[in-house]
Amino acid sequence: MEPLPFGPILNDADLKRAEYRKRNSKFTFKSVHPADVEKYTAQGWEIQRAGKTRIKLKILKRHDVDLEDRTWCLFYHMGFDELSGKNFTVKYTRPDGTQGTKQIDCFARDDETIFIVECKSSKTRGPKQLQKDIQETVSLQEPLRKEIYKGYPKGNRPKLVWVYSTNNIAWSAADVERAASNNIGIMTESELFYFDAFVRHIGPAGRYQIVSEFLAGQKIPRLENQKLPAIRGKIGGYTFYYFVATPRQLLKIAFVNHQALNHPDGKPAYQRMISASRIKKIGKFIENGGFFPTNLLLNFLDKPSFDLIDPKVNVDPNIKFGWVHLPNKYRSAWVIDGQHRLYGFSHLTQDFWTESLFVLAFEKMETVKEADLFVTINHEQKSVPKSVLIGLMADLKIDSSNPKERISALCSAVARSLNSDKASPFFQRMAVHGVPPLERQNLTTPEIVNGLVRSQLIGRMANKVLVPGPFYAGEDNDTVKRASSVINGYFDSIRSSAPNRWEDGRAAFISVNPGIRAHLMLIAEAVNYLTYKKGLDFSSIEESEFVNQLNRISEPIRQYIQKASLDALQRDFGRKFGEGGVREYLFRLFEIIAAEFPDFGSIEFKKFVQQKADSRNDWANKLIIDMTQHIIDYVINTLKGIYGTKELKSGEKAYWALGIEKDRIKRNAFDKQLAAPAGQQLPKEAYLDIVDIIEIIKTDKNWLHFEPVFNIPMVNEKKGKKYYLDWMQTFNELRRIPAHKTSLRNYEEADFEFLSWIESEFYDRLEKYSDHVQGS
Repeated sequence: MEPLPFGPILNDADLKRAEYRKRNSKFTFKSVHPADVEKYTAQGWEIQRAGKTRIKLKILKRHDVDLEDRTWCLFYHMGFDELSGKNFTVKYTRPDGTQGTKQIDCFARDDETIFIVECKSSKTRGPKQLQKDIQETVSLQEPLRKEIYKGYPKGNRPKLVWVYSTNNIAWSAADVERAASNNIGIMTESELFYFDAFVRHIGPAGRYQIVSEFLAGQKIPRLENQKLPAIRGKIGGYTFYYFVATPRQLLKIAFVNHQALNHPDGKPAYQRMISASRIKKIGKFIENGGFFPTNLLLNFLDKPSFDLIDPKVNVDPNIKFGWVHLPNKYRSAWVIDGQHRLYGFSHLTQDFWTESLFVLAFEKMETVKEADLFVTINHEQKSVPKSVLIGLMADLKIDSSNPKERISALCSAVARSLNSDKASPFFQRMAVHGVPPLERQNLTTPEIVNGLVRSQLIGRMANKVLVPGPFYAGEDNDTVKRASSVINGYFDSIRSSAPNRWEDGRAAFISVNPGIRAHLMLIAEAVNYLTYKKGLDFSSIEESEFVNQLNRISEPIRQYIQKASLDALQRDFGRKFGEGGVREYLFRLFEIIAAEFPDFGSIEFKKFVQQKADSRNDWANKLIIDMTQHIIDYVINTLKGIYGTKELKSGEKAYWALGIEKDRIKRNAFDKQLAAPAGQQLPKEAYLDIVDIIEIIKTDKNWLHFEPVFNIPMVNEKKGKKYYLDWMQTFNELRRIPAHKTSLRNYEEADFEFLSWIESEFYDRLEKYSDHVQGS
């Protein structure tokens, strides 16, 4: 038999296992003579184990070797029959008849597919042009295909899948398009991490989900003519099929739309990551004879064939009996509910894959409706995490007539677009529920969405109508594209000014949640400034010009980020939390720009500068007096809303008698009222102080109503407390300064920082809940 023109191939379980042990380690190992140890340790090697005659050394693998090995291990976990050995090459013939040899980083084959993977890695993250590499791959696709197929008989040749696995490479939009147009899949380090976590959770059957990422909609070899007895009918306007199937029939075509995948196609990804522990428990349950009397809920992306049986039987106008033909395409049956029940069979031997599963499958249901069903089914069983809901529920409201819901929907769609665009500075930077985040995934979708909503760049609600912002483009898809384009352009310039600092996330204080939100607010202020100064109409200018104008204004920030020391960055931008932290971050950005454009900044910022430069004492005094009054007013108005203002038999108002439990508080207020000069006496509530207020709001029957406004944890305050009211004690201490003019105590810098923080935190909550309370 003529030798294969490619190899070496590993198809023996023991050989693959041995190779896996080598590749699965982060280290490269070497055995040396003791006399050579010093030479190697000087090069960075460490002693792993010392023997009498040989010393085993180790060193971290180079980044490119590590990527190749992690990619190979993914396909090992996926259970492929054949895998490439070290230095795998393919000998091929060029169109001119000359011979060539191509080294393949990873080759993996099963009965249906062959993966040919090219690995590209960079030591530090940044843009890299891959045009030449892609062109070379395209030119070799046909010659390599011919040679590889020589190893497999006609009629039984697996489908070839070409993939680029990359690490620390920021793909350009042009290269993404080149790869897609030549059927070359892209697997970045984030996707490699997700795929590996998924298949480890799921087991061997997980490979079908991963394969479907690259072959979506393509036919599955040797999976034809699968037909099952079924009932067809309609419910909720959708055609459904009810039948019994086996895991063997479903696993290859099933697809779970995990939020972790964050597809750029715009479809809401609603499923949480599969729980490995639940999968194992379900597998054990099945092994012990367990079965599931409940339905799997699927959605067929294409209309399946349905053959009616004898017309004499099909007399019911609402349901029909017949044979449903299962689709034979990858990713053609989306799992709406029951992913754990289906994949519970994955770790079991294939003897169990013939068990019966009840299936209710819809026909061509919109993905948004799928997500709605998922939430409806699951919200009572296990709460859907906030991060999933924010990313998902907004999608469900994208066509809402409520402008507030629609704005949130568009902001959510923009956040998803940023995170899924391989050419974006935000590509895979947002953490995903259910998947352990990579070090660089320090951003969160809820914070980005919140920042977009508050910036009003897409729009705002006024008089119950949507007032378009500068990112708004009419149609939803156009708005998402415009917003994503401008945001990517602006932040790409920020990233380019200091790529390492952008990638360092929390450690460099630039690409962090408060920072991104502050920059979004900065964009909004820059639009206002340039509209006033230059008369520009940002609602109509092209995205590229929009970005150019923003970059001219933000140039001082880029210079600062590039040149400032890490200590300076930490001093200016570190430890910013909550709404107050975003405000501080934003004002520091304003200060940097105002050094070159003195008239730049919001009215609030200019007030802040004036207060800071002139008399912060006056500002603090007024804030304390006003805030004290607002605290008392809010508490009394809330008590009135809860208990009413009618007079009881005792002669006291209901809110006073029922809302304040402690007689001491009421008696002290009454005594103060009596002590006031005749004719100048105020209502009794005017004589309450902050200590009294704390006791009133902590009363069990009152706490539920006051918690949203007053429960404010201070920075570094211990977690897990019921009451976060220490800030009120601190605030009460500061009240003594304006209350006693002769006091020797003056405000300290920490006092100003505290008051600035609590002003933002308290009034944000007060604004959010005061109207609700008044109307209740």
